[in-house]
Order: sequence, then C-alpha cells, then structure tokens
Amino acid sequence: MLYQDNQQRTSQPYQPIYHQEELAPVLKVSDWILMLIVASIPVLNVIMYIVWSMESGTNPNKANWAKASLLIVGIQIVLGIFLMGAFMGAVSHFVSGMGNLNSLSLP
Repeated sequence: MLYQDNQQRTSQPYQPIYHQEELAPVLKVSDWILMLIVASIPVLNVIMYIVWSMESGTNPNKANWAKASLLIVGIQIVLGIFLMGAFMGAVSHFVSGMGNLNSLSLP
C-alpha cells in the first residue's frame, strides 16, 4: 500500500513552480527611436541619461539602458581627459625641443 501511494506521487510529471513576477512592458520601436535621437544630442543626452536612470516611473529596460550609457559616457570622459593630457605633454615636449633651431645650419 505504501508503495502504491509513493508510485502515484512520483508517476506525475515534475512541474517546477515558477514565481510569477510582473514583467516590464516591452519598449516600442518609436520609444527606441526617440531615445536614440535624444542620445545623439551632446549635452542633452547626459541630462536625459540621469533623468531616465533616477526616475522611479521609468520603464526598467529604459532605466538600465540609461545607466549603462551613463557609465560608458563617464568612461569616455575620463579616458578623453587622460589621452588629452598625454597628447598635450607630448606636444609640450616636442615644442620645448624646438628652441634650439638657431643652432641648425640651414642651406
């Protein structure tokens, strides 16, 4: 009898229990186009990235995209400052070596 009860319990296929979470609505193509147009405007893009990533009513997909884009912009700014400083240092070194042009003999 115990075997039959156990067999009846295990004979049904295993069905995992999924926790249903509310999914964010899918962004429409028009939303993506508007976001990409705004992202192409230099100063406005950073302002809107901050607004979209901090605002509580924003679609989570848009908020995550804005956070990632804001991170990329931050990395680009830091890298740009570093490379500009390296370039300026190289130009300064080159220009300071040009002070001895009087000692060159020109034909």
